[in-house]
Amino acid sequence: MSQNSHPFDQLPRIDALQVGLLSRLDKLQVEGLLARLIELPEDQIVLKLGPPEILHRASGINRSSVSAQLLWTRRSTRLGLGIETALAHAFVDAALGYTRLEPLTRRQVTPVEWGILTAMLAKLIAGLGTQGPTDLLIDRLGPDSFDPTDLGEIITIRWPVQVGDQLGSLRLWLPESVVLEILANPPELGVCELDQETRKARYADLGTLWRAEVGTSTFPRGLARLRVGGVAPIDGSPLGGTPTSPTGPIRLTLTDREGRLTILAEPAPRSGGGRLIITDIPRRQVVPREPLAVNPSSSPSPNEAPPSTPADVPVTLVVELGRVNMPLRRLADLKTGDVVELGRHAREPVELTSNGRLVARGELVQIDTELGVRITSVFL
Repeated sequence: MSQNSHPFDQLPRIDALQVGLLSRLDKLQVEGLLARLIELPEDQIVLKLGPPEILHRASGINRSSVSAQLLWTRRSTRLGLGIETALAHAFVDAALGYTRLEPLTRRQVTPVEWGILTAMLAKLIAGLGTQGPTDLLIDRLGPDSFDPTDLGEIITIRWPVQVGDQLGSLRLWLPESVVLEILANPPELGVCELDQETRKARYADLGTLWRAEVGTSTFPRGLARLRVGGVAPIDGSPLGGTPTSPTGPIRLTLTDREGRLTILAEPAPRSGGGRLIITDIPRRQVVPREPLAVNPSSSPSPNEAPPSTPADVPVTLVVELGRVNMPLRRLADLKTGDVVELGRHAREPVELTSNGRLVARGELVQIDTELGVRITSVFL
């Protein structure tokens, strides 16, 4: 193997930045920091932190119901932290020793809970100070999404977290320039300095998040036609069967810096789509990088027609059955016939996304011999 080759050629591309970040996260012992927030005996609460996923983009900013903005005064920048709804409730309940009924875990996070989470975050920052100097300040915490404007390229670190019976995601958004500065000072051990077995072990533990896509739904008149209660058919090769036992092709997809990877699968019988049977090994497709978006604050020229509002623009949304985090070690051994657990139940909502951004949620419904999506929530 040459120094520049990847240990798993047909799997997601990783780089020295990801390896360096993974090393730093190991030293931080994030799971221990979270455990100290809850302050309950280990036999009373389950806390599990999955392997982190590191992405070279601002991923999942609109998927978190609670977002915090942190000011890093020494570096004159800001960071973002996102917590999904069920996980935010679970953190608060665990800290208070309270057991919330299952239907209540889907409700919006309340202002009282924002205050509790703010106090918990302040304690987490204080805990970071025991491992070295820190000058992070909490700017705000609440329902408003983190705004990465003017921060340049963003690195997203996502952890799957289990608190008690609740599963969710914790996301940290960092400017790439700051990450590179952190990894360079003090210098990190570079990829080329590691022997092959050490490199392979480090790569193998890196988590990757795969989207289980069942097809797309097209809205020719734009998102203005997206309404709660509306039913959207699934284009392409749609699902058949029933909502509790769907049949048809599923694509597990992941996009890295060099293209898109796809794993073909099909739902296991009577699993509600929660278990997928692999039908083909990962395949790579080179996808050209998207051009940089024009700054929306820029004023159009006098001869330029006013832009259409997003609600009027025809749009195609991806229908996602769920997501699964798999370390490269698992992917390297993946073969046809293997079963992948999505961890969803038959009545769990599917998601409609655009470029990874959550637009709506819905439930699978029968449309003649095929399945469609009845919209239950819209996030615009």
